[in-house]
Amino acid sequence: MSRFPRRAWWALLGAVALLVAGCGGAATDPDQPHLFEALPAPSPPPTAVPTPLFDDARSANGRPAGTAGREWRLVFSDDFDGPRLDPKAWNRYNSVGGFGSGFRRPEAITVEDGKLRITARGNISGGMNHERSQTYGRWEFRARTEKGRGLGSAILLWPDSLDMRADGELDMMEVPDEGRSEAHFVIHYSTQNKLAGTQIAGDFSQWHTFAMDWLPNRITWYVDGVKQFETTDRNVIPRSPMHLAIQLDMGPFEEWIPAPDETTPAEVRLEVDWVRVYARR
Repeated sequence: MSRFPRRAWWALLGAVALLVAGCGGAATDPDQPHLFEALPAPSPPPTAVPTPLFDDARSANGRPAGTAGREWRLVFSDDFDGPRLDPKAWNRYNSVGGFGSGFRRPEAITVEDGKLRITARGNISGGMNHERSQTYGRWEFRARTEKGRGLGSAILLWPDSLDMRADGELDMMEVPDEGRSEAHFVIHYSTQNKLAGTQIAGDFSQWHTFAMDWLPNRITWYVDGVKQFETTDRNVIPRSPMHLAIQLDMGPFEEWIPAPDETTPAEVRLEVDWVRVYARR
C-alpha cells in the first residue's frame, strides 16, 4: 500500500495519534510500572569536564562551527535565525493536546531572536515535527524550558508509522517536572511499551546541549557533551524510520505532568537555539 505524505497522516490521525506522542502520552500497560518506578533515581550533575560534541571550534555564541566527527555526515541544520519557521522543513501541529488536554496550535510556535519558541498560554500550547526522517543517525540540539506547573517539554524521535508500540520511540529530552530539575532519556520498545533509559538532575530552565547517537548496535545519550546513558541491547534499539518532534505538552497525565493551577505562569516557553541532524557516512 502506498504511504501517505506525512502532512496527510498528521491531518488524518492528528487527533488520535498525537495523543500518545511523547513519553507520558504512551498508552500504559497495567502490568508495567510507571516511568518514575521503571527508571533509576536521578544521578547528580556530572563532575567531569564536558567533552565537546564537535571536533572543531565553536563560534562565539556557542553554536557548532563544523561537523560532529568522521563517523557522521551533516544532513540538516537550523539555527532559527530567519524571520519565520521554514515550512519545507517543519510541520506545526494543529490538534488536540498530547494527553487530550488543551490544544496544539500553529500560532503557539514562533521564531524570535535566533530561537525557536513554543509558548503555552491558557489551554493553548504547541508542537511540531521535522519533515526529514531516517533510520539511525545523530541528533543534537540546545534547549531550555521555563518553569511552570502543568507543562512539560519533549524533544523526541517519533516513528514514521505513528505506531510507537510497533516501532518504538526515542525521547531525547523530557522535562516534565515544574521546577525543571530533572531531564529524562527514555526508550520505548516492544508491544508492551517497555522502557529503558535514565534521568539526570540539573537546572533545565537554563540552556543545555543534548545529543543522541542511534546506531543498529548502540544508542548513546549525552548532556553537555558528557555521556549519561548507553545501551547495546538490540532488543531495545528501534529499526524503523523516525523523525524529530519538538513539543510543549500540557497535563494532567498521571504522575508525569500535573494539571496547571493558579501557580502556573500566564506564559511558559520551550526554547530551542539550534538543531543538527546527521546520517552515518
